[in-house]
Amino acid sequence: MTWRLAFLGALLLPDLALAPFQGGLAATLRHPLGTDDLGRDALLRLLLASARSLGFASATALLALALGLLLAWRGQRLLGAWSALRSLPPLLFLLPLAAALGGLAALPLGLLLGLLIAPHLEPPLRARLAQFRHSPAWAAERTLGAPWRSILRRWSPWAWQQAALLFPSAWLSALWGEATLAALGLGPGPGEDSLGRLLAQELPRLGSDPSPLGWAALAAVLLLAWVSAPGRTEAAG
Repeated sequence: MTWRLAFLGALLLPDLALAPFQGGLAATLRHPLGTDDLGRDALLRLLLASARSLGFASATALLALALGLLLAWRGQRLLGAWSALRSLPPLLFLLPLAAALGGLAALPLGLLLGLLIAPHLEPPLRARLAQFRHSPAWAAERTLGAPWRSILRRWSPWAWQQAALLFPSAWLSALWGEATLAALGLGPGPGEDSLGRLLAQELPRLGSDPSPLGWAALAAVLLLAWVSAPGRTEAAG
């Protein structure tokens, strides 16, 4: 979980400077992957776009976990609604909505993804919290009339530890949700570069006029898919 949270800082990094008159340069020692059409160093753009996508996924996963904990703790009255939301993957909600709106910017996309991923996290979180709610410790807290602030201070680290076990799956859902919408032209706009947007621009060229940036972007996605495989994700979390 820690290495994923480190990418939150990438959301604050500035954009690369544009140099249109140096666009489309071939790979050189100064520019190992050449430059893109707007003159940005292709290697730096690949690194920045990838880091921003990972940071977006981390921020969205944190939101989904916080909402999932809230649903697991206080959402028993609406279990039917959460079950209905869990019946379909988040992308099946986002694709028609993004198409109708002509695309979604990073902030509303992150909020929507967090809201849609949270119901999927609620059942395992509720099962973990149920162990605490049926424990002597919780009975003692209620019997002694401990204030909510004191209970939260004592037990929130334990609750977050339980939620952190689900962080990798939430992170992966957010990462591929953003990348899929961006690759379809329905995600963050040109001012919010990401790995998905980079792929959308470069993949069509691989069959006719392949560029080092396109191959590097494809390799980055395959590497992410390998690192984020279910077995590795559980071990890394």
